Amino acid sequence: MRRLSPPGWRAGTVAGSRASAERAAFIALVVGVASHPGVDWLTSYPQLLSTENKLRQAAHAHRLGIDTPRTAVVNSVGDIPEDLGDVVVVKPLGPGHFTEPSGEARVLWAQHLRRDDPRLAALAGAPFLIQERIPARRHLRVVTCGSRSWSCELTADGLPLDWRQSEQAHRSFRVAPEPELEARARALADDLDLGYSSQDWLDTGTRQVFIDLNPAGQWLFLPEPVSAHVTESIAAHLAGP
Repeated sequence: MRRLSPPGWRAGTVAGSRASAERAAFIALVVGVASHPGVDWLTSYPQLLSTENKLRQAAHAHRLGIDTPRTAVVNSVGDIPEDLGDVVVVKPLGPGHFTEPSGEARVLWAQHLRRDDPRLAALAGAPFLIQERIPARRHLRVVTCGSRSWSCELTADGLPLDWRQSEQAHRSFRVAPEPELEARARALADDLDLGYSSQDWLDTGTRQVFIDLNPAGQWLFLPEPVSAHVTESIAAHLAGP
């Protein structure tokens, strides 16, 4: 189970309303069942929620000596550290998707912006991650499940900064076993107490840099036999001894 409720369930509910109280009651019921001592999960629900925080992920990676982008969270352009460069990567610290009052669904993708870009004035509105720009040769997706891990690669040429913007990219990953990378990914998942993780890394040709992870991320778009192996590993863990 990747979500407590279907996507868009009771979307538009106003905080403090009767509908909001009803929604909270249903969520409380599901959380109560999911947190029951007799129910086993690859990752506990409270741990899953806390580990979604990208700043926490980066702190654990740094503690393990894993390379990460230099990062800042500021509320004005003038406070962006000089060592991040003239072109920075900007990405949401919280959810990157929302629905406009008109009902239109929007997604905020990670993107490159110059320091003089007027859009950076919006930093005062909500916390964003401001990171150094790291030229990538390959995007790496590493999936961990217990003591097992798998890595796949995607050539970065011709792709947007956030490869998820490209439909073709989802079908272009190739299996690329890299034992040392997979070992670092498992160490990070273990340090975060995650039974499962779907991690994004960059390969520059000289560095492999951890970007972030999703403690309940997708894997079925990855090529065979990786997608089947991940599914089998999840099923084996849930089946128990």
